[in-house]
Formats: sequence, C-alpha cells, structure tokens
Amino acid sequence: MDSEYTDVIAVFDIGRTWKRFDLFDRGLHPLITIEKIIPDSVDGEGHPCDDLPAIGNWIRSCLNGVTGGGIYRIRTVTVAGTEECLTALEGDISVILKTMNTDNLPDTCRSIDSTTASLIPYLRGSDKPFILVSTGTWCSFMNPSGTGPFPAGKEDEGIRGFMAVGEQQVKYSRFHLGEIHDRNVSMLDDYFGVTGELYKTIKIKNKKIEKIRASRRGRVFFRHGIPEGYADTSADLSHFLTYADAYHQMMYDLVDECLGSFRDIVNENDTTEILYVTGGFAHNDTFVRILAARLPDKRVYASTIEYATALGAAIDAYPKSFDTDLPPLYLGLKAILLRDE
Repeated sequence: MDSEYTDVIAVFDIGRTWKRFDLFDRGLHPLITIEKIIPDSVDGEGHPCDDLPAIGNWIRSCLNGVTGGGIYRIRTVTVAGTEECLTALEGDISVILKTMNTDNLPDTCRSIDSTTASLIPYLRGSDKPFILVSTGTWCSFMNPSGTGPFPAGKEDEGIRGFMAVGEQQVKYSRFHLGEIHDRNVSMLDDYFGVTGELYKTIKIKNKKIEKIRASRRGRVFFRHGIPEGYADTSADLSHFLTYADAYHQMMYDLVDECLGSFRDIVNENDTTEILYVTGGFAHNDTFVRILAARLPDKRVYASTIEYATALGAAIDAYPKSFDTDLPPLYLGLKAILLRDE
C-alpha cells in the first residue's frame, strides 16, 4: 500500500503577512503551493503580533487538504519563521499533528529560522564565495565568509551578529526594508493620485541610475535617516514630474540606507565577487538594478524562484526524510546587467 503514496516534505513558511505552504518531493520539486494573507492581531499591550489561532487553523486546513486523498505521505512537517513565531507555533503544530491521527503524517514538526533557511540553497548550490541578500520584511545581508567582530557597539542581536548554519558561522546584518518601502509607496500613491500596485510595473534604465547618482542635490528621501512611522513626509515631491521619477529616487535613497547593512558584513579586504538577491525584492527591477549599480565590483544575480526559504527548509529536513542523496538544485538565477537593452 505504501507504494501508492508520493513521499513529500511539507513546509510552512510563516512570513509577517504572507503565509506559504509547499509540498516538496524527493527531487525537491514543489508539487503543491498554497498562499494566504493572514493579517496581524494585537497583543495585550496593543502591539501587532502574529494571529496564532488563525495561523493554526490555516495549517490544519492545508494538512487536511493534502492528506485526505491517499496521494501524499508527509515524511516531515517543517516550519520556517522568526524565532518568536517558531517558539509560539511549534507546540501548537505538534498538537495538530497528533490530533489529526492519520498514518501518512508524522506526529512532530521541525522548525528553522526563515533567514537561515533562505541561505541554505545557496550554501549547497554555489561553489564560490558569495553574499546573500534575502529580502522581504527585512533586507538581510549574509556573508558566509565574513570574519572578525563588529565595531564596538554595532553588534545587536536580531539586527546584526553571527548565526549558525550547521557548523558554519555566518555574519549578518539586516535592515527593515519592506514596511519602509510600503509606507513610502503609499505616500507616493496619494500624492500622484494612483491606486493599486503601480510600482510593480516600473523599471529603470542604467542611464537613469547614473543621472540620479550624478545629481548634486543628493538624497531627496531619508535625508535625516528613516523617520518614525517610516513614511518620509519631509521629502519634497515637487521635484518630480511623474510617479516613476519619484519612485526611482525613493528606491535609490532606500538602497543607500540598505548599504549600511552591507558594509557591516564585508571584510576589510573583501574578495567576494558574487551577490545573490532572493525574496520579494528580487523581482523588483528598480531595486536589483540600483543595488547592482551601487556595487559595481559584484556580479549580482536575482533568484526568479519564489520559494527559496521553503526550499531551504526542505533541504534542512531532507536527510531525516529520505534515504537518498540531495538532488541537484535549481535556483533560477538571473544576471543583473548594467546596460540598457
């Protein structure tokens, strides 16, 4: 009867808002993907927090949906998220697995930090030194070759430091990119009277990047750093004739802020030549092209796959799930070229 099942690894990638469920087969191909937006709840002090009951109900629904048809046998259930989220969810998921009581489910789950998970495919799939930029809510710069301490007062647990990936210590520093971007996009939407997600259609040419770089006025946004509330209402938007012009400048200035985290994790005599960008902003043409232009000594690649974190979690669970060697990895890398086509 076992031969009728397809053995799989189930991964729940618990982002701040977006939640993702994937089933991976022995070849690490995603067979099923389910995505859902679950808004934040509010804790007892009025601060935003994960809506754990809603997440738990969604997890149960996903597992019910794939275990009832006699098609899949889940060898491992693994959850990727922030440390705080994992601590809260791990016990709840184990209870869900035990109460479902089916013969094609394990009775416990594995957990992995989502930033660590996003790095794993590149550690396994790259044979040269690299820096990874994992983007989304955070823009996390990770340097597996990074050595030496941070300057006095710079190491801050959760923002910058060293994290263990297997037996390797990886130097990291991160910047709160996603919400800063979204708050300023909303401000531009209001000013220019646009709706929807117009920014997703905007691209940038290299000559435009060079024009911004050569401008004597310097930054327009974030002249005094990131403001409280994130939206820079002090920026003079009368400089811009079009929404695209304003968005290009905002992204140029925002990348400038991100580069502080990049400088945190590179060695004084840095020789890494490759920089991989993964996550939501890997699909943002303006972000990746400006980043590549600002780091001309790096070969920048954007990952076109949307499940790098889930893939890393599946790779981490693979030895416990299957008795075969890890298959070749597909990372969907696209070179970011500094020329206008």
